[in-house]
Amino acid sequence: MFMRWWRRKSSCWWFQPASSSLAERPSFGRRRLATQAGCEDIRRRPNPRRWSTRPIVSGRRGVCMFATDHFVVQPFGSPHQPIPPKDRDELTAKDILRFVRSSWRLCLLWMVVSLGVGGAYAVLSPGYYTAYATILLSSPPASQPGEAEADERVYVESQIQVIQSDEVVGRVVDHTGLAKDEEFVMDDSLRARISSYVRSQLASLFGTELPTAEPNIRHEAMALVRRAFSVHQLGSSRAVEIGVTSSDPQFSAMLANAIAGGYIGSQRERRQAARAEEASDLHKRLAELREKAFVTEPLKKLPSDPESAERARVLFREQQSAAEVYRSLYNALLQRTHSDFSASSLIPSARVITAAEPPRQRSWPPTVLMVALSAMAGGVAGVGHALIRQAMNHRLMTVEDVHRSTGLDRIVGIPRIPRRRWNVVGPCEQSLQPVYSKNAPELHSSLSKIATRMRGVQGRLGGFVIGVASPLGKSGSSTVAVHLARVIAATGQKTLLVDANWQKPSMDQPMLNAEPGRKLARAFATIPADQEGLEVLVLRPTGSISDLNASFSISAALQHLQQEYSCIVVDFHSTDRTADLEAAMGVISEVLLVLKARRTFADHLDGILRIIPAEKLSAVILTRINRGGFQS
Repeated sequence: MFMRWWRRKSSCWWFQPASSSLAERPSFGRRRLATQAGCEDIRRRPNPRRWSTRPIVSGRRGVCMFATDHFVVQPFGSPHQPIPPKDRDELTAKDILRFVRSSWRLCLLWMVVSLGVGGAYAVLSPGYYTAYATILLSSPPASQPGEAEADERVYVESQIQVIQSDEVVGRVVDHTGLAKDEEFVMDDSLRARISSYVRSQLASLFGTELPTAEPNIRHEAMALVRRAFSVHQLGSSRAVEIGVTSSDPQFSAMLANAIAGGYIGSQRERRQAARAEEASDLHKRLAELREKAFVTEPLKKLPSDPESAERARVLFREQQSAAEVYRSLYNALLQRTHSDFSASSLIPSARVITAAEPPRQRSWPPTVLMVALSAMAGGVAGVGHALIRQAMNHRLMTVEDVHRSTGLDRIVGIPRIPRRRWNVVGPCEQSLQPVYSKNAPELHSSLSKIATRMRGVQGRLGGFVIGVASPLGKSGSSTVAVHLARVIAATGQKTLLVDANWQKPSMDQPMLNAEPGRKLARAFATIPADQEGLEVLVLRPTGSISDLNASFSISAALQHLQQEYSCIVVDFHSTDRTADLEAAMGVISEVLLVLKARRTFADHLDGILRIIPAEKLSAVILTRINRGGFQS
């Protein structure tokens, strides 16, 4: 017997006799297909109409199903199986661009909020003013013979430490009277009050007492002054800048000038004290030399003895020689004293070259820095918020999102259609949904592609039922259903649109219902189409009815209508409201799933895919996507 062989890239082999009668065909219930990588079990199709060996191919990846009158064979891997994590974690430039497009508004919002907070802080926070005074240090002392030459950089750094020392700071506190200023010494800041409260609470908790030592007001004032000013060298020169920061510009300038004056006064006093000590030592030395240089008396009378007279003359000459030496030393030391005093008076001392003036502009918070930090903080917060939302919020916004979440390839993206592009096809009965009377030509192209992939539409099988459903309400399933019905009706097939939204308001016209408590009432209407009117069956309750009875009534109506119509398009309620889709799954031939972009989550899609058999899922339509993400 001649055999036909079919082979796909997924290494799945399928074979079928070219011709045989139904009676001669073996049962395929327990039979396995010979595969290289493994194939799915054989699934039987309900309501077989004809025997065919044509492949049904859909999607870019070639998801192929071979349809016969008894079964449908799927290749390896379920179409509902998500793509591997490795593929899902790949980051491309397109993903980055899409993330930027979807998150720039959130980042801009965070930046605006951050700039507002930064501006409020800059306006409401207390301002601080910094006054600067510049002093020029004296030349380093000349090195003594045998000593290494002093490094000017080291000298300047040592003088900066002198300015910050307790000697100068204490002098400033004493001269300005800051130790007696209670407002300056008392620390009423929030940090001090919190620290004091915490210490008192801890002491009461552990049963200890806080130390009650008498505070050193002068030491506290010196610590506050030391924290308020800073000193740094200007370039590589001997100029030093003293900056004082406080909330009062007048106080900042006064304290900067006081510190500069305190250092200069301290240096002057130290130099005067050293000079006075040196002068005292010189005076003592001069007094000693004067006594020794002018103590000789003239030789008045010589002894009568020649030897004694000679010795007296020798002694007198020695005394005169010693006196001459001491007089020479005395004159040299006296001359040196006068020259040193004159030279020391010519040595320049430190002086103020720029006195501090009260500043007009605040030094803190700086406006430019606050704007930059606020914008940067807002941008970082916006990006972080967007990343968190991207990680936790699994909204389906593009066709790639649906594919990444489910692994499906039969996905159609429909962009937003402006209102001006919607047309009213003609007068429509008031009892029908208003969306049934509207028409958008842009939908016909995408829905025509979907209709050509449906087995029942392409093969013109009688009683082919297409269910149009969505996991959430207001996703556009009614719009898709009526446009799909118009597309199929345009092919000449006898088509019926079933409005199974039985929870919506009832029709005003009379409806046929033999059992109000158990079945839904039926009413036929007609809406305009391209050639002839499209028939619509509206199912509505005329009384109180349970969800179970409503589902049974819809299924029974569809089974009855299969014998009269070639194609039936059913507009179901969303699955979050009723279980009508799941109850009618035995009657439905294929399901068209409608999702609304930015409103449907991956969990919603996963939940509805669990109730739809893989072989009955025709396609997924993602509505209201951005124009940039349009794909089909």
